[in-house]
Amino acid sequence: MDLNTGAGTPAVIIRPYCQADAADTLAIFLAAVTETAAADYSREQIQAWARPEARELSAWHTAMQARNSCVATVDGAPAGFSDVDSEGHIDMMFVAPRYLGRGVARQLIGHVEARARQEQLTELTADVSITARPFFERSGFTVEAEQHPVTAGVQLTNFKMKKKLVGGEVSLSGQLVCRTQDQAETVREYLQLHLALTRAEPGCLSFNVTRTSNPLVWQVEERFEHASAFEAHQERVASSEWGHATAGFERRYSVIGL
Repeated sequence: MDLNTGAGTPAVIIRPYCQADAADTLAIFLAAVTETAAADYSREQIQAWARPEARELSAWHTAMQARNSCVATVDGAPAGFSDVDSEGHIDMMFVAPRYLGRGVARQLIGHVEARARQEQLTELTADVSITARPFFERSGFTVEAEQHPVTAGVQLTNFKMKKKLVGGEVSLSGQLVCRTQDQAETVREYLQLHLALTRAEPGCLSFNVTRTSNPLVWQVEERFEHASAFEAHQERVASSEWGHATAGFERRYSVIGL
């Protein structure tokens, strides 16, 4: 189970898909296509892509199960889903419109990549919509080709995208420096939760923040399996309780592997 949270923001939990998720994930798919993607596709294209009248719940469940899908939840409610097969192909990645901008997609892609690396796959591929292309590019994917598949007699546009999984471990080392005893007390107050949440992130190999002989200075040592895991960690921390509480504190860090 992958746990990520922020200040005032409910945790995003990623877990395996189950039959009870069928209706919710189908609703997420339909909302993402008809609402989010509507800015980039015509009404005719949206209707051909979504085809809500042709979606049968048991068939949807069978397909989701076959793809070994995972579901992201926020406060227990499904907020998005994705998958990756044995060849590294991502067939679907959708986030409910109401959860856009809350890190759900970033956590899903981090989970999918971590799973692919565990299987020792060398690349990820996906057929990506116009709408999703910027997110996939930010996640390290590149466009291999523009495609024009025909669905229900209507031509759409998407992109064959790929990400090579050749990047190695990313490590951060350095010091967190407090200027006052009040800042040091803030570190002590928030540190244990920060450690626990970070160590639970997908791709975190080790994460340690330890006191030095100077009571105002902490030594920070981080190791992540790959750049995506490290970047997902950085994104989560920026909006976390720890991130807000220590935002102005001096950090003398160096990063290797990016």
